[in-house]
Amino acid sequence: MLKIIEISELQTGMFVTRVVKQKGKLRLTSSGTVKREEEITRLQEKGILELEIDLSKSLGEQSGLHDLSLQEFSKDYGQQLEHSLKIFEQAKDIQSRLMDRISKGKIANLEAVDELAHHLLERIFDNEDTMSIVTLVSENDQYFIEHSLNCSILMMLFARHLGYDEEVMQALGVGALLMDIGMLKLPLLLTEKPESFNQADTQKMQKHVKVALDLVGQLDDISDISREVIELHHERLDGSGYPEALTEQHISVYGRMAAIVDVYDSLTTKRPYRDAYKPASALLLMTDEIPGLDQKLLKAFISCIGANPVGSLVKLSSDKLAIVLNRNKRNPLKPIVMVFYDLQTKQSGEPYPLDLAKSEDVIKGSIDPADFGVNLQQFLIQTFSAK
Repeated sequence: MLKIIEISELQTGMFVTRVVKQKGKLRLTSSGTVKREEEITRLQEKGILELEIDLSKSLGEQSGLHDLSLQEFSKDYGQQLEHSLKIFEQAKDIQSRLMDRISKGKIANLEAVDELAHHLLERIFDNEDTMSIVTLVSENDQYFIEHSLNCSILMMLFARHLGYDEEVMQALGVGALLMDIGMLKLPLLLTEKPESFNQADTQKMQKHVKVALDLVGQLDDISDISREVIELHHERLDGSGYPEALTEQHISVYGRMAAIVDVYDSLTTKRPYRDAYKPASALLLMTDEIPGLDQKLLKAFISCIGANPVGSLVKLSSDKLAIVLNRNKRNPLKPIVMVFYDLQTKQSGEPYPLDLAKSEDVIKGSIDPADFGVNLQQFLIQTFSAK
């Protein structure tokens, strides 16, 4: 049975056959079931006004993602994850070439950078969770490139969570892609322990912000928002940051957001001189021990990515290990996880998805993947490629 509804009536679980009325240019390329609230939000943002749905194929009122069969979820998630990982690898190649050209002054405008940010933004609208997970499962073989991409993704996720429009989201994403470009002039310092820097090393490192601003100053279409991200991401509210030691009243919300994202991704990424922090441990450290971050915004960031972010390895109350696959916005402590190891029997079984919203099992804490020899990217690819 077909029925025409307004976009405000669209719910997860409904099967959409076509767009009936719209004010934007978005075109649906295929029919299908709406599985996530993010999909509805994207349709609204793109100007969809009325749609036709097939009631016979819909999954019922208020069904939502957590009412879909886990088998269907697992199949769809695998396809989405594969696509996001492929896009991330392509983005690494594009970003590497772009940064090389900008550092040599061989690019006169931001068209290519804008295009890359827009491509990542579109993928975020398609599936936030699988784009979140790629920021934690990257191979870390190109720290500078991966860090800039991770920060761009996280900045746009954060901005969307805070309710910014698509134009601001993209400007923030562009800023994150460019904010550490000055480090291209200081490649050797990337592998050094900050604690081992002498005064000359520290001063040199802190100049990378000015170098970046000089490089993007040659571009004729850099936005004020993107420039603020580059200029302020190392400033701290208490004046302990650099390069200008600005204090709270001189640091915009965009600079504060960039500081949080930059620190989080740095902590959760393995470096030559230290292992990566577990996501939950990094968030705790940022809350309790790292001064100068905007604590109100930090709480919003934690709400955005979750106390146990997608991609985290966790221990359940049933003494099983699992990887967080999908946030539950209605109940953040009850995500969908992929269970893969039993600590009691010390055996790995066939991985299976578990919806904690429908289980008595709960997350007891986070685990370091290295403690169990887990390579997250390889595990996820192997798990879902078989489905």
